[in-house]
Amino acid sequence: MDTLLGPWNGLLVHPLLTLLVAAFNVAHDFGLAIVLVTIGIRLVLYPLFVAQIRSQRAMQELAPAMNELKAKYGKDRQRMSEEQMKLYKERGYNPAMGCLPLLVQMPILFAMYAAFIQAGGGPGQEHVLVGRDYATFLPPFIGYPLGSDQPLDTAAHWLPWIAAGLAHSDPLKVLPVLAGATQLIASIMAQPLKQPVTDDPQAKMMQSMVYYFPLITVFIAWELPAGLGVYWVTTTVFQMVQQYFVTGWGRLPRFVPALANIPSPGERSLKIRQGAALAEERADMAALDAQERKPQGQAKGASRGGGRKRKGGKR
Repeated sequence: MDTLLGPWNGLLVHPLLTLLVAAFNVAHDFGLAIVLVTIGIRLVLYPLFVAQIRSQRAMQELAPAMNELKAKYGKDRQRMSEEQMKLYKERGYNPAMGCLPLLVQMPILFAMYAAFIQAGGGPGQEHVLVGRDYATFLPPFIGYPLGSDQPLDTAAHWLPWIAAGLAHSDPLKVLPVLAGATQLIASIMAQPLKQPVTDDPQAKMMQSMVYYFPLITVFIAWELPAGLGVYWVTTTVFQMVQQYFVTGWGRLPRFVPALANIPSPGERSLKIRQGAALAEERADMAALDAQERKPQGQAKGASRGGGRKRKGGKR
């Protein structure tokens, strides 16, 4: 276990603690330090998360075209798969991009958990890091703000009900509920305003998961360090801002009608690209139908031609 713990601390946990100490020196508040570090991480990973949001947007653009493909080729799985992959390629959509940010974010989430436990002595942590421990990995230009035998102050003074510090769970469960609520809003924003009608059980399941994932978030964050709740809320609010500029309000105006009167930068281009994808797929299907009918027509023409030649031969 110690063999794995050393590289784990060296690669992720201690670098995160270094960032938290640097942010603490600026904000003088551990909660605000988490917010600053979270925003910094999101900015570093900005291209990756934008790619994820654009992937979600591409699915919205392709939804009408996909419905027409399913209506025409739904019974022919091979043809349906071929046409679906062709459509993805033509529109530059890569399904794997939707999963990549999650794979990157999970190690950061686990490292955050370990950082909070080591800094504040949360459940299961026998030794709390003090100044002399930080000195072993902090670079010289980042000074430790307290004494060599003192642990870092993990309190958030703007969250007074969490008196034990953010390394411990939220006693009132405000942050877990808030984390679930912000994720629900972000998930609704990721959905198209007009949900496509589909008979696909997998598509229906994905639509329903929009409402299940926030509940899972609340369940997971319920007993975890409150600092993870701060991280979760901050990163989700950042995601909502990104989605507003890239894909717009999504399905949110269905629940908050006033938002329909506030246009977003991404909504007009979404409609244009959605129409372009639909027109392109219809053109492809028309060309494919014409190509399939052409050999039959040629065969009939050749048969008629052969008949006329035989008649001519008899004369």
